[in-house]
Amino acid sequence: MNPERAAGTAEPEHQGPKPVPYTYHDGREDYLHVGRREGTESDQPEALVPPSERVNSPVHATALPPGAASVAAEVITSPPEATAPPPEATPRAAAQRPQQAIRMSEIVTRGLRTGAVLTAATMCTMMAASTLKRGSPWAAMNAMGAAVGLGGRRVKDRFDPVTTPAGIAALAGGMLVWGIGYEKALDAAGRRSSALTGTLSAIGGFLLDDLVMPDRLMKGFRDKMGVLGTVGKYVALGVASAAAPR
Repeated sequence: MNPERAAGTAEPEHQGPKPVPYTYHDGREDYLHVGRREGTESDQPEALVPPSERVNSPVHATALPPGAASVAAEVITSPPEATAPPPEATPRAAAQRPQQAIRMSEIVTRGLRTGAVLTAATMCTMMAASTLKRGSPWAAMNAMGAAVGLGGRRVKDRFDPVTTPAGIAALAGGMLVWGIGYEKALDAAGRRSSALTGTLSAIGGFLLDDLVMPDRLMKGFRDKMGVLGTVGKYVALGVASAAAPR
């Protein structure tokens, strides 16, 4: 090759790293290779960028991990747990309604049975007492009919097609209602029929007749059944209440 041509030819541009002298703080000297070199970014040595110039990008610093955005959105949009109703509240309340209806139906059924027993006991006692006092079993029923406004001022002793059936119906209706109330009271108190509950039932029946019913009812009872027959009615009420079927 011609030396002149070789000398005149420009040296190709240096593609490698350029060594730069560098002195460490402890006096050691070395060279740092600074400059462009071929290859990927991951192939570049760490010395290409001084540590003091490495600044983390704010984008990477504030970037959320994968799935964090969806979790944050779910937390913001979901209602507080405190305001959510208990999952079992509605089904439990719905299940209690049929049970309460069944329980009330049982109480009414027992009350009707008890009322039937009370009706039979008091009616037999009243008819027996009026037979002994007035010579007719219907006199007491006529007195009961007169208490509801039938039979006129003078109550008959014998059977009357209007007053007697009305007196029987009034006595039976009152005893059926009394039986339901009696069973309801037992259920509320958590007790069963006993001598104590029967005594309270008799006292309640007497107070009802004496304080609520018109005076002519008690006068009619004493006139048709006598004092002992009137007392016997409340005794029969108490005994039948105590022995009421369950």
